Amino acid sequence: MKEFTQYLAHIDQLVETSTADEKNQYIHPKRKNLGCVSLVLIREGVAPVVFRNLEQEITDIEIGDQVHVRGVPNKFKYPERGRGLQILRYFGVGGRFPQNKTVLVRGQKPSDAYDLNTLVFGDSANQENRILPVRTAVNYSDALSLLPKHLCVEETFHNRAFEDGTLFDAVTKRNSENLFTRHFIKPGTLMVQVLSTQGRVLPQEGLDHLLLAVGLAGAYGGQTGVSGVNIRTRLVGLYGGPFERAETSPYEIVKNLNCDRADPVAVMTAIHAWLAPIHERVMDSESLGAYQNGLIERFEAKDKTLKSQYQAAAKKVGELFDNWFGTGKAL
Repeated sequence: MKEFTQYLAHIDQLVETSTADEKNQYIHPKRKNLGCVSLVLIREGVAPVVFRNLEQEITDIEIGDQVHVRGVPNKFKYPERGRGLQILRYFGVGGRFPQNKTVLVRGQKPSDAYDLNTLVFGDSANQENRILPVRTAVNYSDALSLLPKHLCVEETFHNRAFEDGTLFDAVTKRNSENLFTRHFIKPGTLMVQVLSTQGRVLPQEGLDHLLLAVGLAGAYGGQTGVSGVNIRTRLVGLYGGPFERAETSPYEIVKNLNCDRADPVAVMTAIHAWLAPIHERVMDSESLGAYQNGLIERFEAKDKTLKSQYQAAAKKVGELFDNWFGTGKAL
């Protein structure tokens, strides 16, 4: 993992000072530098998954001459950002507001609301007559099914029956018309997604936080009250270099994958073989999985070193936001 630090920010160097004019200086986030790290994931359906917008059908997109299932970024980012808030609350170093309800009133310091989760996933809040925007350090791609949509999606017919379980409407004294079709992604469906950071804005502590927030499995999409945990996340690998590569796009991966697309092990092996030769630094699935499992085990064991890492990062990230959105004058 240390080999990737050259493409990441340093926790002690998140801000820098620039000259505004002959007499004034101001503090701002450290200027971006070359560096890209991509975390490639396989999202495996382990229960029915519902990814849709306003229409009934599962969201899809054409890739070449085939239609594939498309899980838009926020279907995954939203629950993982929420999990990140829970991790910070556990350590007592952030997560002071509900997700998407960040509020800063007159006189409050930005660090009263903004935390490590803000740095990793981004946020925006109003304070008096100004907006304090923080762009996400981690970009989520679409999650695309490896197989065509017609092989991944099924539907079931349901009714919103009365409490007695019948279709008789006691109010109108007629048969109920509350019938609907539920479209869902079948268990066993594999989707590829890429989480990437560019410009050396994410510190190692932020990458560790991301790996914990991604976790091992979770409930994603709509109607999770019916399906519960429905996605298992598999780590394909971590890939670093000074420049982004088109080959890391899930759209390119789906078009060029040559293996059994229903076999997660074969898929992960093929994707790694596709990406490893074109990156300067590579961490394969086994090594990355061991690193993530180590983080999870330390978290579950209430490891003091991990807690200290979060506490130290909270202080540095707080200084970043207070200096960035504060007086604007150099210390």
